[in-house]
Amino acid sequence: MHETSPAGSRALRVGRGACIAACSALVLGYAVTVVAWFVVRPEDIAFNAWSTPDGLEVLADWGIPVVAAEVVASPEAARAAAERIGWPVALKTAAPGVTHKSEVGGVRLGLDGPERLAAAYDDLAGRLGPRVLVAAMAGPGVELALGVVADPQFGPLVMVAAGGVLIEVLRDRRFALPPVDHRQALGLLDRLAVRPLLDGARGAPPADLDAVADAVVGLSTLAVDLGPALAALDVNPLVAGPDGCVAVDALVVPA
Repeated sequence: MHETSPAGSRALRVGRGACIAACSALVLGYAVTVVAWFVVRPEDIAFNAWSTPDGLEVLADWGIPVVAAEVVASPEAARAAAERIGWPVALKTAAPGVTHKSEVGGVRLGLDGPERLAAAYDDLAGRLGPRVLVAAMAGPGVELALGVVADPQFGPLVMVAAGGVLIEVLRDRRFALPPVDHRQALGLLDRLAVRPLLDGARGAPPADLDAVADAVVGLSTLAVDLGPALAALDVNPLVAGPDGCVAVDALVVPA
């Protein structure tokens, strides 16, 4: 991925050991509030929180699969990125401060050629600014959500939940204290109300539960490694399919 913020780039280049210091430095005096039921809202976070591009790179550093993505700021660069990533692609606004892109009409999916990409770019750039994220389309699967929330009593907690819009509608989520091992991760998944969907529904193939559990374990390690430097982390959706899972969007809120 490209064009990450300077602080994010520094943290990602030096790896996990220095990521704590970089996370803390990003706050720059802004107050950060974590919603108790772990839906991160725009009004609750600082404008300099790490959004999707930097957030995906952080996840990848801890071994969590992510979609290929690049941040660009012109239609020509968007087309070049799509050619590198492979069609079809998703186009999303990367405007600073926009955390829930769909709520501002900032997401275009399934763009299968240069003409559709150019039209989508013109629309997003005209309304939300020229900075956009070009990303690979995730395959079909069940949308889950993963997260880390800082509890004032227990410290960091790892969350597994129904993803997409269901995270707010169903509030189907389970929490655990890290570190979480593979067996415990599978147990968290088993306790979700949407768990039967992972076995396949209406002819859909079952999801790779071991891959999802591995992602939960990776997130658990991240939570332990970053500790108090991390106020919240939101991965939504994590698409779980028969060939594994992949994080599509990520938001990191430093403490």
